[in-house]
Amino acid sequence: MTDLAVRLLREGYGAVELDRRDRGGGDTYATRMAGRRAVVVRGPGGAELFYDESMVQRTGAVPLALRGLLFGRGAIHGLDDDAHDRRKQLFFDVLGPEHVRALVESTTARLEERAAGWAGQSVRVFDELVDVYGDSVMEWAGLDLSAAERRRWSRELAQIVNGFGGGPRRYPRAWLARARADRWARRHIRSVRQGRHRPPEGSALALFAASDLDDTTAAVELLNVLRPTIAVSWLGMWAALYLDEAPRWRAQLDSPTTGTHHVAFAEEVRRSTPFVPVLAGKLRRRTTHDGVELRKGDRIVLDVWGTDQAAALWDQPERFTPERFLRDEPGPFDFLPQGGGLPTGHRCPGEPFTVLLLAETVRVLAAVEHRVASSHDVDLARMPTMPEDGLLLAPARK
Repeated sequence: MTDLAVRLLREGYGAVELDRRDRGGGDTYATRMAGRRAVVVRGPGGAELFYDESMVQRTGAVPLALRGLLFGRGAIHGLDDDAHDRRKQLFFDVLGPEHVRALVESTTARLEERAAGWAGQSVRVFDELVDVYGDSVMEWAGLDLSAAERRRWSRELAQIVNGFGGGPRRYPRAWLARARADRWARRHIRSVRQGRHRPPEGSALALFAASDLDDTTAAVELLNVLRPTIAVSWLGMWAALYLDEAPRWRAQLDSPTTGTHHVAFAEEVRRSTPFVPVLAGKLRRRTTHDGVELRKGDRIVLDVWGTDQAAALWDQPERFTPERFLRDEPGPFDFLPQGGGLPTGHRCPGEPFTVLLLAETVRVLAAVEHRVASSHDVDLARMPTMPEDGLLLAPARK
């Protein structure tokens, strides 16, 4: 029977459901992943087990072919226990509320200025957002770069994200971009440590350079702030598509300030648009879940996409319904677009920033008088999924 890792490369976001069906499994079932026994879990109960640090570790759980490409060697994503907690505190310092607010405000101002220049033109939303988000986060991070350099490295970091799901062309290009980005970020860390550049106090570059991490690891973690910011471009692109499909919401969201409806729309974009299909950990000790035995050393695979699309959790999950996020606030194990769990654990420290930036992006895009000229089809075999042309917006018809 086909290995789940192979299925993910071939089938993308539909891989787990196919694997579950072929193996006759339920929310929890045993499979093979990368040649080893693995147990797939889905739903709040599965997520709660996955984020139980006494049961599950991250070290060695994700194959280097993916971990090294997307996160980098030595990144926080592969740490556990005290090492993880110490590293995460550094990210909390970098992504403190005042720092996040400044980044969201500067990014929004740039996006408003950029969108004002779209009048009468056709634009590719993805490219526009990569340029805007990257330009803003690199300046905010304290990097001393020209506008052309910021644009170049924004696209390099987007290339890394674009290739993590495989593909005969995208994957090797992503690794080349990863190697270039690692060298580039390391040069910036060393420039600060050697006194050749003094970034603003409290900036991401200043904080990582002042840490006790070695040059290579500090550079990797700096990229783990820059790259995820640029990755919000995927969500912003899909937000533009959903705005085109929901004219009633578009009219409501065209407002001078961002409020709860913009946040609800952003959250439904995150629920409806697949990004990472699964997350993986490794069992520290034996247990049983939903009647399925999990053995020490087994991989435990959290079905992220399946949880966010589960009919048992979401009323008519195939429908784009932002209202659901006005009625209820999901618990820490119910809604997993960037993973789940408690903020003190392995939950993504950049998630609040993602939501705020996406909500602001929704507000700006709602005011743009354009129409989507691309196909609305979603290719679930492609990871990360996106329209082949990066979602083309054309001037609205008169």
